[in-house]
Amino acid sequence: MTRAKLDFVATDSTLTSSQKAEILKADNKDLSFAYTYWELTSAGSTSREMLVYGKAHYEFNYTTFEGWASGTVPTVFSALPVLQIKDLRPSSKSHGQEVVLAEAMVIDTFLARRFGLLGDNEWESLAIQSFYSNIHYLRERCARSTLFVAPELRKKGRDEFLNTTLVKFCEDHEHHLKANGSNGHYVGDKLSLADIHLSNIIHFFTTVQWGKMALDCFQQYESLWKVEETVKKVPAIAEWRQTDLYKGLVEKSIVFYTVYHAIPEDKP
Repeated sequence: MTRAKLDFVATDSTLTSSQKAEILKADNKDLSFAYTYWELTSAGSTSREMLVYGKAHYEFNYTTFEGWASGTVPTVFSALPVLQIKDLRPSSKSHGQEVVLAEAMVIDTFLARRFGLLGDNEWESLAIQSFYSNIHYLRERCARSTLFVAPELRKKGRDEFLNTTLVKFCEDHEHHLKANGSNGHYVGDKLSLADIHLSNIIHFFTTVQWGKMALDCFQQYESLWKVEETVKKVPAIAEWRQTDLYKGLVEKSIVFYTVYHAIPEDKP
């Protein structure tokens, strides 16, 4: 099947690379952001929460399995998420034109920079991105060991992940969070991309996937858990997580990971 494609770097596009770069220099109030992902939490949560936090002009689009199977959902790499950024400036030559971004890590980092979530200088930015990358790949390590394996191996993979991989992750991050003063943030004393991403990973593992088993692990690490407590009290994020829309995404995620990825039956 040939899937529908979004314009990314085509040389015959109506926008040159320089014009696209100029759009990205516009103020947040002069842009709109359309974020497309599955109707799940998972890898889409961090970008959604940054768009909410940044008070951006945004819309969340959701792909159905039927729509995906038809090949009509436009993407860059036959994968989600994608972010479409539209120029809203009436006087701009590119008014109404769009720039497209792909790949979760690229989109997350781009939004973090726009909304002041990448620190105050280059070193802080690099440190935040390092923590973010390590958090992001915890999800990948989880998928490799517990989801994309034969059903009869999933319980063993889960137990090894929770007892070894997750423990080592928590120990590493606890060390660095203590070094930053155990203040609920990874770098300095400001909310960052790494903080939000960790909170979403914790929320996913403890709400969607493994419940109390994951919760018991995370709560052993006081500095790490303080990040979760800090992020969930950010007014915009707290309000978003109380919406029916967000709760619906969590419920659909539980169904998806239970039905399609067969969470081990002995989950409490």
